[in-house]
Amino acid sequence: MTVDPITLEVVRNRLGEIVGTMERLLFHSGYSPILRESFDGSACILDGNGQAVVGSGMPIHLFPYYYTVQAIIQRHGERMRPGDAFILNDPYVGGSLHVPDVAIVTPVFYQGQRVAFCASIAHKPDIGGLVAGSSGAGAREIFHEGLLIPGVRYWTSDGVNPDVEAMLRHNSRTPDEVLGDLRAQVGCTRVGRRRLMELCDEYGVETVTESFELLIQRAERLLRMELLSLPDGEQEAEGFLDDDGVDLGHPVRFHVRIRKQGEEIEFDYSGSNPQVKGPVNLRPQSSETAAALALIGYLDPSIPINDGPRRLLRFVNPPGLVTNVQHPAPINTYYATMLLLFSCVQLALSKFDPARAIAPPGFSAGGITFGYAQSRTGQPAVQYELIGSSLGGTPAGDGAFGTSPLYHITTSQPVEILETEYPLQVTRFELLPDSAGDGKHRGGPAYLREYRLLTEAKFSLRRGGARDGGWGVVGGHGPRPSTCIVNPGTDCEERLPALATRDLKPGDIVRLTSPGGGGYGSPLERDPLAVLEDVRNGLVSREVAREVYGVVVRPGLDGVDEMATAEVRGGRRERSAG
Repeated sequence: MTVDPITLEVVRNRLGEIVGTMERLLFHSGYSPILRESFDGSACILDGNGQAVVGSGMPIHLFPYYYTVQAIIQRHGERMRPGDAFILNDPYVGGSLHVPDVAIVTPVFYQGQRVAFCASIAHKPDIGGLVAGSSGAGAREIFHEGLLIPGVRYWTSDGVNPDVEAMLRHNSRTPDEVLGDLRAQVGCTRVGRRRLMELCDEYGVETVTESFELLIQRAERLLRMELLSLPDGEQEAEGFLDDDGVDLGHPVRFHVRIRKQGEEIEFDYSGSNPQVKGPVNLRPQSSETAAALALIGYLDPSIPINDGPRRLLRFVNPPGLVTNVQHPAPINTYYATMLLLFSCVQLALSKFDPARAIAPPGFSAGGITFGYAQSRTGQPAVQYELIGSSLGGTPAGDGAFGTSPLYHITTSQPVEILETEYPLQVTRFELLPDSAGDGKHRGGPAYLREYRLLTEAKFSLRRGGARDGGWGVVGGHGPRPSTCIVNPGTDCEERLPALATRDLKPGDIVRLTSPGGGGYGSPLERDPLAVLEDVRNGLVSREVAREVYGVVVRPGLDGVDEMATAEVRGGRRERSAG
């Protein structure tokens, strides 16, 4: 049979409604702040063969679903039964980006036939490991990063498997939050399963399953058309992390060479470093996702993220590289590495067509954790927060504040939630002047966040490079590097490296600055009125307005001195030409 275009569009919208409902249930039912406040999770519908059809939530999760469901199919195959739900988090078995990303996979049966999967991935506040939060600078192998679950039956038609749940409870510092989040995941996938079965009742199982393949083909076709519009050729780019946290002072190289011919494109990572001892390595699901999201963002962000684009992408990624790490190497700081690799791919793509160039976000994104032996409730607690970056400038405008290109969320948790649930005070939370990459279209600004501890805590910092904030494009400037300082302005002040774990005592202060975004185009081409507005809003100082943008703002901030601005900009252009 063939699904007509109108029916296909109706089914597409119904699938989007189903997966959107799954996502909302996940976030509204989650226990941990990282899920219910930061929305570090996602939901996905896959076909009966484990190909992603439609997803919602964090884009960074959507391509790896394929690896997770393939692992469940390989392990359980025909032994799956209606009512089952499986749990997996081992990055060397499935598609989890690191150990705290736990997946729930629920097969969908209709009239005795497996027709689909509903799945969810959500970050857990703690799944065991060396430090609170599971992801720490001291990890030297995957076994240091928490409990590894290879894909086992977690739920059946009779309910939860109590043995698996007991194992999870006894391997987490925050068992109630972990089990609550897992039940939210199971619940959202079971709702998705029921809605899919109702859709099959309404339109027929053949129409629904054929629509799955047609929607995958549509995404493939859209990307194919965009690739044909890109000039053929070969381009490359590279970037560096400060180090791996073990061999200090030895930068870690990430290199990509892109070969594009017609409707085919290949990403070659063979020029990257061999895998390293510290936890900045990537599994293939991470390095492939970085390239896929960079490509779609560069060509057409409206292309659906499903398994259609996967069919057009080729990778040269030899085992043993930092982009294809081999067991049992650690990987918990994957996000900062992915963000750098994502930026390298977009930089290489911009050389094919500079008119589409996009400035990268700042590289120093990542995560922090505070582990408390006793929180405000009297129980152990783990405060996990994402260090978001801001977007870079584009040909169309300035970069957005506090939004990650891989997460597509604003990652900062509300101050009220933090102070209610954890023994600390947030003493400062403010935008940071002169932190964005300058340009015709500047990057998004950074923020400063300061914490005062009310009790002892184990603090872990995981982020990208602290020495290099990033780069600009087409003459734009890079943003200011981010920082993390313990007890600033005191005799015991310590500026932390990118990867660090410290024991803190009551009264200690942690001051963190996030990374801003890179700039697009020469700052001398920025509209002087836009510079004036930035000065008025505290994003750019009068000094930087004059010295970098060549814009002279009048003392009362009531306007631009046009004659002085023309003179300053003219002198800068003459010096540049000379």
